[in-house]
Amino acid sequence: MAHAVHDAPQAHMGLPLPNGKLAMWLFLVTEIMFFTALIGTYIILRNGQPTKSEPWPTPHDVHLIEWVGAMNTFVLICSSLTVVLAHWAISQGNVGRATLFVAITFALGSVFLIVKYFEYKSKFDHDILPGHIGERLDGPTGPQYVARVRGQLQQIAAGHAKGLSPETVAACKELLSKLDDREVPDPNNPANKTYVRALRPKEVGDRVNHLLKEAEHKGEPLHLTPAIPFGNMWASCYFALTGFHALHVLGGLVVFAIILIMALLGQLGVQHALMLELIGLYWHFVDIVWIFLFPLLYLV
Repeated sequence: MAHAVHDAPQAHMGLPLPNGKLAMWLFLVTEIMFFTALIGTYIILRNGQPTKSEPWPTPHDVHLIEWVGAMNTFVLICSSLTVVLAHWAISQGNVGRATLFVAITFALGSVFLIVKYFEYKSKFDHDILPGHIGERLDGPTGPQYVARVRGQLQQIAAGHAKGLSPETVAACKELLSKLDDREVPDPNNPANKTYVRALRPKEVGDRVNHLLKEAEHKGEPLHLTPAIPFGNMWASCYFALTGFHALHVLGGLVVFAIILIMALLGQLGVQHALMLELIGLYWHFVDIVWIFLFPLLYLV
C-alpha cells in the first residue's frame, strides 16, 4: 500500500506551459490593453468629431501614400513568416538556417523603420505636426497660424527655398504682401490710394492650400503649413499610434540583433528554441497591431 502511494504521480499547480511563455503572454495582454486604448480613442475621435463641413483629414491631405503603407504591411507579414521559419529551423537542429531567417527578419524590420523615417520626414517638411496645422482659424489660433505662415513666406521670398519655380515664388511674395493692411494706388490716378485690409486667417489658410495644391501638381517642394480641419488632432493621433508601434518594432530588432550576435559568437543552439518562440510571439503581436493601424490611417 505504501509502495502504491509512493508511485502515485505528483500533482503540480500552475499552467502546463513554461514560465517564460506564461510571462510573455501576460506581457502581451498588457500590450493589447495599451494599444486597444490608443486605437479605441482614435476611432472615437475619428467618428465622433468630424462633420460634412469640416471632415476628417484624408490620407492625401496629410501626405500619406496608400501604396507605401501597403508595402510596409507586406514587409511585416513577410517578417512574421521568417521568424516562424527561424523557430522551425532551430527546433530541427539547423542553427545556421535559423540564423539566416533571423537575419532576414531583422532586415525586413529595418526596412519598415526606414520607410517610417521617410514618412515622418515628409510630415516635418510639410509642417504637419501637432499644434502647427491651421484649424479653427476664425478663433484665437488664427493669428498664430498667420505668424507661422508669414515666417515661411519670408524665407521663400528671401530665396532660401530650393526647387521652386519663379511663378511659385512670385505667388508666395504676393501672398506675403497681403498679410498686412496696405494702401493701393489707383491705376487711373496714382495720387489716390485705396485702403485694403489684410487677409483674414481663414483666407490665408485657403490661399496657402491653393498654393500647395498647385505646387504639388507641378512637383515642387513648397513647404508651407496647410490649413486642415482637425489636422492637429489627426497629427497627435498619428504620431502617438505609429510612434509607439515603431518603438515596439525597434525593441524587437534589438532582440534579433542580440540573437545574431550570439550566433556569430557560436553561442546560439537548439536550447534557445524557446527564446526564438517567445520573440516570435512578440513579433506577431507587433505585426497584428500594424494590420489594424494600416487601414485606419491609410485607407479610411
